[in-house]
Amino acid sequence: MNIYYYYRFSGGNKTGVDKKVISQIKNLSDLGVNCTLFCICLGNEEFQYPEINVKNVRLKGTNKKGISNKINREKLVNIEFENLIQSLNHDDIIYMRSPYPSPQISRILKNKRRCKIVIEYQTIEPLEYKTKKKYWYLLIDYLFGNDIRKYTDGIVGVTEEITQYQLSRSGNPSKPHITIGNGFDINSVPIRNPPEFSGDELHLLCVANVSPWHGLDRLIRGMAEYKGPTKVVLHIAGDGSEVPVLKNLAKNLNISDQVIFHSFLSGKDLDILFDKCHIAVGSLGIQRKGLKQTSELKAREYCARGMPFVIACDDPDFPKDFPYILHLPPNESLIDIKQVIAFTERIFVNPENSRKMCEYAIEHLDWSVKMKKLKGSLEDLVYDNDNV
Repeated sequence: MNIYYYYRFSGGNKTGVDKKVISQIKNLSDLGVNCTLFCICLGNEEFQYPEINVKNVRLKGTNKKGISNKINREKLVNIEFENLIQSLNHDDIIYMRSPYPSPQISRILKNKRRCKIVIEYQTIEPLEYKTKKKYWYLLIDYLFGNDIRKYTDGIVGVTEEITQYQLSRSGNPSKPHITIGNGFDINSVPIRNPPEFSGDELHLLCVANVSPWHGLDRLIRGMAEYKGPTKVVLHIAGDGSEVPVLKNLAKNLNISDQVIFHSFLSGKDLDILFDKCHIAVGSLGIQRKGLKQTSELKAREYCARGMPFVIACDDPDFPKDFPYILHLPPNESLIDIKQVIAFTERIFVNPENSRKMCEYAIEHLDWSVKMKKLKGSLEDLVYDNDNV
């Protein structure tokens, strides 16, 4: 069995998704799978990572803005996709994140082929398009999206909610499918050295490419509403479309000094920030996508580093009684800061909590665990068993 991980790369700093793909390929390779990253490079950079097998295909001039340029870019991307399909054999699998629907991609998938194609889904696309107000994409998905589910060979969803939605759109309830939550490379980050919590100051940390569904506006409004003795400071490490919105919100609420924007951080700079903060912040607005479950990469990093966190959704990779997560209401109410402080006080009683969280991450969240499950499913697919 040979796996070709088909991936689009736009250049710049390695994102959480880039790191996920690297970890998936590394761990599949460690399990003896012949795995290649087939990388479509849309910017001026090639994807470089010496520990995995990478084939870069550069498409020059495809990072320009504008509708006509986007249409041309997708044509070129799909040509490379079709060329890859035609070059492969019966024991080959193309593994990829969901492509953009189009008449061209529908035609390609309907053609006969020797290889298998498995799609990994991270979301329910129409709900996300509505959130982003991308109504043109919503129409395209309505017209051509079902073909992607119907004419590919397997579905991998990161939550059962997502898997069942994608399966329903395939029109075939017996189509090979599996749910595998996101993982994390546990060895890539250190266990943090938590600060003391005296009750005078509470430092919160969110690491994200900040979007509306992270719901940080709920937290900032809750901070403005809170009048207790503890000074609450939110650190945001990351860029994203929502950052200017949150800056204006903090300014209008007169708490700009309590919301610190660090932009993108990595390496030692990020390690230092983890050691400074008490509690991490996961998604507080996933309901804005119409979802009830999530499988966030950042939540796995928080657990690997041994940092308790708050979320406002269900993450099936964690038990409902997991003591290091505070579950907040999945709605538009203000975050109750008193509740977060009480959670912090309880957590910081036991100095062993960071170690216990890391042990849980090693056993349940590491990519080595996740990829064993994926390897078995893909082998079943290649050898024509009933399920992925």
